[in-house]
Amino acid sequence: MERESAYSNDTRTSRSSRRGKTRGDKYTWANILKRLPLLLLIPIAIFMPRLVKNSPEKVERIYSRGIYPIVSRLLGFLNSLFPLSVAELVIVFIGGLLVLILVVRLLKIPFGKLRSRGENRIRFFSYLVSLGIFVGIMLNLFYVLWGFNHYRQPLSKLMELNVHTRSVDELAELTEHLAMQAAELRTRVDEDENGVFSAGSRAEALKAIPEAFRSLGRDNELFANKCYKAKTPILSKTLSKLDIAGIYIPYLAEPNVNAEQPDLYFLSGASHEMGHYFGFAAEDEANFISYYASLWSNDPAFRYSAVMAALSSCASSLYSNDYDKYADIWYRCYSEGMQRDLENYREYYKKYENHPAAQVNNSINDAYLQYHGHSDGLKSYGRDIDLLLALYEQGGMGYRP
Repeated sequence: MERESAYSNDTRTSRSSRRGKTRGDKYTWANILKRLPLLLLIPIAIFMPRLVKNSPEKVERIYSRGIYPIVSRLLGFLNSLFPLSVAELVIVFIGGLLVLILVVRLLKIPFGKLRSRGENRIRFFSYLVSLGIFVGIMLNLFYVLWGFNHYRQPLSKLMELNVHTRSVDELAELTEHLAMQAAELRTRVDEDENGVFSAGSRAEALKAIPEAFRSLGRDNELFANKCYKAKTPILSKTLSKLDIAGIYIPYLAEPNVNAEQPDLYFLSGASHEMGHYFGFAAEDEANFISYYASLWSNDPAFRYSAVMAALSSCASSLYSNDYDKYADIWYRCYSEGMQRDLENYREYYKKYENHPAAQVNNSINDAYLQYHGHSDGLKSYGRDIDLLLALYEQGGMGYRP
C-alpha cells in the first residue's frame, strides 16, 4: 500500500510538472513569435475581394449557384433546430467572454503580483495575438460562408429586368399603383385597439415568409433553396438604438428581425433578411426581393407590410422630385388606416432618431457597403426603386399565389 501511495504521488507530481511546463512553454515570447505568421489571415481576408470583384460570372456560377446554396441550406437547417436567436446567444456569450479576458489580462499587468508581472505581460500579448488570429479566421469565414455574394451578377441581369433612368411621371404612376394596392390590402388585415395594423402573433406571422419563398422557388430557381423562419432577438431594443430593422448572420445562415418595431414593416424586414439568405448581398436587391416574394403569398398581413415598404421608398423619392404629385397621391390614395399605421411607425422611430449608437452603426455600415463595391453606401437601400419600376414596366406586379 505504501509503495502504491508513493507511486501515485510521484505520478501526480510528474503530471503536474508536465502541465506546468506546458503552460510555461505556451506563455513565452518565442511561442508568440511562432504564431505571428497566422496574423496574415487578416490581410488575406482584406485582399480576398479584389480577387473576385471583376469576375461576377464566375462568382455566380461557382460560388453563388454552386457552393453557397449547399452551405446556407446546411447551416439554415442546423439553425432551425433552435427556436431562439442563436446569433444573439453567441454574440453575447463569446463577445462578453473575449472582453472579460482582455480586461483581466490587462489589469493583471500593473496590479498583479510583482514577481508575476513579466509573465502577465507575456500572457496579455499572447492573448492579443490569439485575438488577432481569431479575427482573421472569422473574416475569412465571412467570405467563404456568404461574403462572396457581394460580387455576384446583379439581380436585374439574373431576372432580366430593364433598369434604366426613368421619368418622374413613371415614378408617380408606380407610387399610385402601390398606394392603391396597399389601400385594398389594408381593408383585409387586423387592427389593434388603437386602430393600427396588427399582424397578430409574431411567431405565426413569420411563417408566411418561408411559405411565400417556397412558392416563389417553384417558379424561379434563384429562390429554390429551402429556407426557415426568421428569428426575433430578445435584445431587439438594442437593435432599435442601433437603427437596425433586421440583420442577417452569415456564420449561421440566420435572418434576425427587430421585434420591437411596429408591425407595419416587421414582416417586410424579415423578408428583406431572407433575401440575404438567398445570397443577394446588395441592400436594394434585398428590398426588392422583400416585395417580390410577397407576390407569392396568400397572407394579407405579409403582403400589406411588403407593399407599404415598397411604397415608402417610392413615395419618399417622389416627394423629393415632385411634391405636388406626391401630395395628390397621398390625399387620393392613402386610406385613414394607412395614415394611422405610418404615424404609429413615426412615433416609434422618433424615440431612437439620432441616437449616438445609431450614428456610429450607420457610419460603419456605410463604410462596409462601400468597401464591398456599393459606392453609394447606405443610399443603396433606395435603389430598389429602379428594380420596382422595371418590374412594373413588365407588368409583373400581380399576385401569383
